[in-house]
Amino acid sequence: MRLQAVVTVAALGLSFAGLGSPPAQAQDAAPAQPKGVTAKGLISSTGTIARIPVTAPIVLTGQVIQIDSGGQTGKQRFLVPTYLYVLEGVLTIDTEGGPTGVSGIQYHATGHSYATPIGLWHNIMNNGQAPARFLLLYVGTPGGPTTEQAKADD
Repeated sequence: MRLQAVVTVAALGLSFAGLGSPPAQAQDAAPAQPKGVTAKGLISSTGTIARIPVTAPIVLTGQVIQIDSGGQTGKQRFLVPTYLYVLEGVLTIDTEGGPTGVSGIQYHATGHSYATPIGLWHNIMNNGQAPARFLLLYVGTPGGPTTEQAKADD
């Protein structure tokens, strides 16, 4: 069994920093059990983050965005499912349209998350005194657009 593991690791092109082979484990030893781990579900202003069914090839991309004090993204809309997580600061998100709890102004502080609606125009602002940073993840198709910035006539 150990020989198979070494062959598999070698076939993947991985190494163990010059140690030669993976660490040995007793065959009858119980697998390591979780200890000291806390996990919390992701909550948005409208409740738990829903699952999004996907039937096409997808890619997950993202970026960390910083908005300086008084800054804003400008009117934009996401063309694919997105997930936003506030790393620091407070974001003010003004969304045009959508259901109750989405339309209008929302505030998201450090540690809050938000599944931004597809196709709704919005502006993400930082009205605080310090820069605000957030992680923005996009779930899209390979090479497809993710965001559309509003033109002057939108």
